Amino acid sequence: MKKTLAVMAACTALASSGAYAADAYPARPVQVVVPFSPGGAVDVLTRQLAQRLQARGYTMVIENKPGAGGNIAASLVARANPDGYTLLMGTTNTHGINSALYPNMPYDPVKDFAPIGMVAENVVVLLANQSFPAKNLSDAVTVLKQNPGKYTYASPGVGTVHQLAMEQLKHAAGLDVVHAAYKGAGPAMSDLVAGHVPLMIGGIAPALPFLSDGRVRVLGVANPKRYPALPDTPLFSEVAPGVSVQSWIGLFAPAGTPAPVIERLSADLQAVLQNPEFTAALQPLGMAPRPMTPQAFGDMVRNDMPKWNAAVKASGATQ
Repeated sequence: MKKTLAVMAACTALASSGAYAADAYPARPVQVVVPFSPGGAVDVLTRQLAQRLQARGYTMVIENKPGAGGNIAASLVARANPDGYTLLMGTTNTHGINSALYPNMPYDPVKDFAPIGMVAENVVVLLANQSFPAKNLSDAVTVLKQNPGKYTYASPGVGTVHQLAMEQLKHAAGLDVVHAAYKGAGPAMSDLVAGHVPLMIGGIAPALPFLSDGRVRVLGVANPKRYPALPDTPLFSEVAPGVSVQSWIGLFAPAGTPAPVIERLSADLQAVLQNPEFTAALQPLGMAPRPMTPQAFGDMVRNDMPKWNAAVKASGATQ
């Protein structure tokens, strides 16, 4: 009898301890690992999010771990203690493209992570230097078809969602355009503005300073839907049906993180994403918030894997 009572008391204590731990979260600083260098769009987004989460009771610490297309940061979080105090700001690359691009992945993007929610969708645009002889996407396709092999397009790197978007357009529209891979959007944008390359596929944020004076213009959007800040800019799918990419940024915890912690993080994330001030802060980054439940976010990541696998194979991209 005494032994039974002791076991019951121990179980009650453990249950109470677990409930207290869940209720107390977060009891110490939460580290968010960013797979890119400070100052980039994903880093700025993470800091905007962290600032607003701090108002909801969190102490956020941002750690930048760039390299290998995000694999360094993702593998670090995959191996972290699953207690909710180490999170990853993942991307389309870390949880989609890289699985097809890298032959020896250091983590499994589905099995090693607990999805918390998508944070934002990033607009992917085709940009042109002012000297390029087309003012819109339809005319650009015509010019490229009439001049096979003459033009070059820049991208932020091999295997990025940007390159894959352009390679899909090339394949669907029958275009012969040379790819010039850069080490990041900054150098690619500099050469586009200078006229060293006539075209660039990338995000909108690096182009903003050059759009107002006409040195750079936007020809098309590769996302599934028109971007609210560019309502008159056509989609790739309007000139090449079926061609679109979704470039996103989302929050992940290590697999095995307690469900109450994921639920708390998800609820607070959704509250931030629905704040109009946060939406306004993302617009200069070329991003829009995309609230999504952990289940829906995880399903999207898993279901998109075959698509990225096919896109990488079609592009011939390797690492």
